[in-house]
Amino acid sequence: MFADYFTVAVRTGGAGNAGLSFLLLDKSMAGISCKQMDCSGVWASGTAFITFTDVRVPVENLIGEENQGFKYVMYNFNHERWGFIVQANRFSRVCYEDSFRYAMKRKTFGKPLIEHPVIRWKLAEMSRQVESTHAMLEALTYQFNTMSKAEQNTNLAGDCALIKAHATKVFEYCAREAAQIFGGNSYIRGGQGERVERLCREVRAYAVPGGSEEILLDLSVRQNIKAAQKAKL
Repeated sequence: MFADYFTVAVRTGGAGNAGLSFLLLDKSMAGISCKQMDCSGVWASGTAFITFTDVRVPVENLIGEENQGFKYVMYNFNHERWGFIVQANRFSRVCYEDSFRYAMKRKTFGKPLIEHPVIRWKLAEMSRQVESTHAMLEALTYQFNTMSKAEQNTNLAGDCALIKAHATKVFEYCAREAAQIFGGNSYIRGGQGERVERLCREVRAYAVPGGSEEILLDLSVRQNIKAAQKAKL
């Protein structure tokens, strides 16, 4: 809803990846309309339903070469997924931190939640997954900073896919466990469990974009297969 221009992948050739091109569209062009979509989470986003009706686009609005659009789409996927990993990991940590603080002060059966072994187990499981994901993220980030763009595209696609799927699954786990620790307070928009309630709604906004878990996990294995075949293992 906030964009003045759209970068759109359109079919300009035959079937498959080789028939897509990138075009730059101006929102004011005749035939383009946008309608705000109400999403479960990330309410501040401009997620919109865009309709194109017989939109005439000048030839000079072609981005790059004709029928090379899919390659351009894939070019930035690693960095896009890296961004999702960073956000998912931080939100997972927020779930853990808020749960720990709440467990220290909330009392049930005459003692703080933190004194119940089952609560400590939940916190330990959350911490274990958050810290391991963070370590994977640090290693991946180092590689981004030491490899060329060509090396990144060749060597990191599988890792990015794998860690992105892992990070969002950890986020989903931590959001659920945090909700269990907060109990009814995690179901209220406001108050002590405000952030947990919100993050429970926003998990899907990180698990689905950039490639679903199923697609990413399969991609990571296919990349390993390619590497193994190249090394003749």
